[in-house]
Amino acid sequence: METTTYTSKTLDHLGLIAGIMREIDLAGLIDESCPGNSPDQVVSNGKALEAMILNGLGFVNKRLYLIPNFFEDKPLDLLLGQGIEASHLNDDRLGRALDTYYATGVTALFAKLSRRMFKVLDMKPSRGHLDTTTLSVYGRYNSAEEDPKELHITQGYSKDHRPDLAQATLQLICDHLSGIPVHMQALDGNSNDSETFRKVIQDFGSQLSAEDGLDTIVADSKLYSAETLKALKDCKLNWISRVPGTLEAVRAILDEIRPQNLRPLGQEGYSYACYSYEYADIAQNWVVYRSESAAQRETESLQRQVAKEGATAEKELAKLVRERFHCQEDANAAAEKCGKKWKWHKLSNIKLVAHTEYERSGRPSASDPGKTSYSIEADLVQDTQAFDNEVFRKSMFILATNKHADTKNECAALLSAYKEQNQVEKGFRFIKDPSIVASSFYVQKPERVEALMFVMTTCLAVYSILEYRIRQSLQKTGTTVPDQKGKPTSNPTARWVFQLFVGIHVLNLPDGQRVVMNLKPVHRDVLALLSYQNYYS
Repeated sequence: METTTYTSKTLDHLGLIAGIMREIDLAGLIDESCPGNSPDQVVSNGKALEAMILNGLGFVNKRLYLIPNFFEDKPLDLLLGQGIEASHLNDDRLGRALDTYYATGVTALFAKLSRRMFKVLDMKPSRGHLDTTTLSVYGRYNSAEEDPKELHITQGYSKDHRPDLAQATLQLICDHLSGIPVHMQALDGNSNDSETFRKVIQDFGSQLSAEDGLDTIVADSKLYSAETLKALKDCKLNWISRVPGTLEAVRAILDEIRPQNLRPLGQEGYSYACYSYEYADIAQNWVVYRSESAAQRETESLQRQVAKEGATAEKELAKLVRERFHCQEDANAAAEKCGKKWKWHKLSNIKLVAHTEYERSGRPSASDPGKTSYSIEADLVQDTQAFDNEVFRKSMFILATNKHADTKNECAALLSAYKEQNQVEKGFRFIKDPSIVASSFYVQKPERVEALMFVMTTCLAVYSILEYRIRQSLQKTGTTVPDQKGKPTSNPTARWVFQLFVGIHVLNLPDGQRVVMNLKPVHRDVLALLSYQNYYS
């Protein structure tokens, strides 16, 4: 469309996001699953989702009613298509889109999107990391209701350390390589991880295995229960889990194992020992790992406890040595009782000192035997053996798996697989970032909170696929981009790439032509890798 004046729009990194969404055909998939109710609807449900993702990944935290302000200076015809204006993206339209996503079922809807993303990447997720987090909200919602039909936003164990706030729980399974969520589910705020882990395997395990291609589920100790392990076996999923320290068998192993029982793993200061075990009638392998870095952390932590206890023990010993006892048995009993108070200290060189007092001063007579009492002399020493034993014990943990794990290479691979749990943890940090769309849940209905959790997870998925695509392309072509310090890297975060694109504008000329301003060689290199030049030309 021709204009009579020059106008400028801010593009920045939004063309990259629009490019990956168009490559996925995100709007088309959503519109197919969630068709609009009105034939003259300007913004479809798919375009509404794309708009919320553009806003969410714009890192400005515009709440729903402010999204039109966000798009006022953006080239909407380029990002979302012709005919869409900022005023069309109002809170009423976006709110109705959220209602439609909820009515369709956000878990099933996200599963379709996730499969489409992996198809675009030409890969299948083989190993998925399962975890949950809580998202705090402000407002009452349906907290007071005992058994609401919709998402129960209520108080529970807060992973945000805000027990005063109501919350909802988000459960994700993320791919170990790309970090793209394979599965998402909104859960009640007081959900129990052990129960929800079991339920997701029972409800979706076969689907995750047969349709999504998952081979292995990795999770923390909440996965390790008899019922969940049986459910994993039923749906033919392999698993890796940390074993809860509360199990009697774990306590027995950690009490009995000695340093000479461990072999060096050759990986980051770890050593290991292998055990065969059967739990819930399932044969499995347990691997005990000891970490040098964990030992150092525990040493520093325990030293603080020892110092604190030592200060208290010195005061108690000073009080003890001032006391007088009528007999040696009482003095010995008091010394023994005092020594048992402390975990990291003990008394040594204990001596009893006799004190005889006479009724009259001067030389005592034969008829005045006097009264003898006893005091205690002792040294306070640190129990180094107890300290070393505790550090050794706390520097170990046990991983269990139904896979084979008794060689050095297998145990190293098992540890690496478990440590990839940071993929899902990184995803939670991303979603909780204050700059992500409507992070404080500025919506009024529990149904829209659930739908907004779907939008936030989709933001994470789009971000993750873009980051993975950039990294893979850079490594495949042997090229780099400058990092924050100007040094070349082939492993940048998508957020840093977004930062590189800040300052790119679109200038609309009076004759209808468009000029993209401030493009630099680094921008052209990234665009060439992604084939998104048409958004910046």
